[in-house]
Amino acid sequence: MIHRKILSLLPAALLWVPLIFFSLLLSHNAMLYFTHGGEYGILPEKRVAQQDMLWNVAFYIHLPTGVICLLSPIVLFTRRFFKRALSLHQVVGKIYVWVTLTLVCPTGMYLACYAKGGLITQVGFMLQGILLAVFTYQGYQAIASGDKVGHFHSMIRSYAIASVVLSFRILHILFFLWNVPYHDNYAISQWLGLFGNFLMAELIIFFVEIKKSHSLKSQSI
Repeated sequence: MIHRKILSLLPAALLWVPLIFFSLLLSHNAMLYFTHGGEYGILPEKRVAQQDMLWNVAFYIHLPTGVICLLSPIVLFTRRFFKRALSLHQVVGKIYVWVTLTLVCPTGMYLACYAKGGLITQVGFMLQGILLAVFTYQGYQAIASGDKVGHFHSMIRSYAIASVVLSFRILHILFFLWNVPYHDNYAISQWLGLFGNFLMAELIIFFVEIKKSHSLKSQSI
């Protein structure tokens, strides 16, 4: 019985443990921009960072709000937290929605215009921002109208798109190790991360619905 329970938790652990680890690592690295000044990370090679005040404003807004966008769904999708603290789930959820729609997406889409890798990479980052806004808003609309299933599905898609930032970096490192040219690496990592995460979201939704259907059938027998 115990072994069966452990095995049932294994798929979730394989998904969430790497997600939490890389989310915390990326969040830590993002905060270093506030402590190391203009000589850290991508800033030294970004000419726009030295010339465009609006880019700097967008960048330094995007960093902390992006961390909120990345970390809060980890709490929101925790079943035990949801069942025992529904009101807190609602508060954190509203923070996620409004931070994402009003700060993360607008600043991210502005920064996308200056992304490395050329037009194809810039379009990829822009599409990521648009999809994140659309799915997040759909999730908000669904729960506002009492559609819990639609809300759950849309927020899975929203988080999948938000976490492209993790997939992109992992893929970028892998392609770098495989000696893929730098600008090609940027474009491939962005688009592959975007499509891969979206496909993963749809698979999760599909299997959750199948599991729910089997559970309902077993209860009706």
